[in-house]
Amino acid sequence: MGAYPNGFTLVEMLVALSIFAAIAAMGVGLLRSSVDTQDAVQSRLKAMGGVNRLRAVMANDLAQAVQRATRGPAGEAVPTFIGSSTGFAFVHGGAGSIDGSPRPALERVAYALVGGEWRRATQPMLDGTALGEGDRLIGDVTGVAVRYRDERGNWGDSWTSEPGDRLPRAVEVRVSRRGREALTMLFLTAPTLPRPPIAESPAP
Repeated sequence: MGAYPNGFTLVEMLVALSIFAAIAAMGVGLLRSSVDTQDAVQSRLKAMGGVNRLRAVMANDLAQAVQRATRGPAGEAVPTFIGSSTGFAFVHGGAGSIDGSPRPALERVAYALVGGEWRRATQPMLDGTALGEGDRLIGDVTGVAVRYRDERGNWGDSWTSEPGDRLPRAVEVRVSRRGREALTMLFLTAPTLPRPPIAESPAP
């Protein structure tokens, strides 16, 4: 077929359409890749935000740990700090009220692995009540390993407050998550205040 002065031949039109289709296909591929990358970045940022919030909450609680034993629902004595290889509970200061209602500045809080979730639970009152179900801090957890450091620098996978309502100097929490790299966090606790000496009774 011959060319027209003011138009295109059929072959030229087919070539132009083929080039346009190729460019359009590449554009769709680039757009799809950009969307996938953006989704991945948003998911990563969301996960990082969750981890940062987790660190901040735990660091704040442990940094304000206090030497204060409590009483359970049946009046039983509860040590200042209870620690195992999968969780721990203690009393901390600086507790505030969200709704502005009056409440003690001290709060008993517990961290534990429950049903594949690392959770934080609190007690309504320091004495005579039980811990609540708590809130999820991070999910898809397959395992937790907690260690405690004493005043001599030794690490152990459990903690007892006796003698003297003592607190660990540091707490290490290693959280294993499904399909992700394990998360290891190290927290310092509030300095343990020395017990005042017991005054001796004057001799008769």
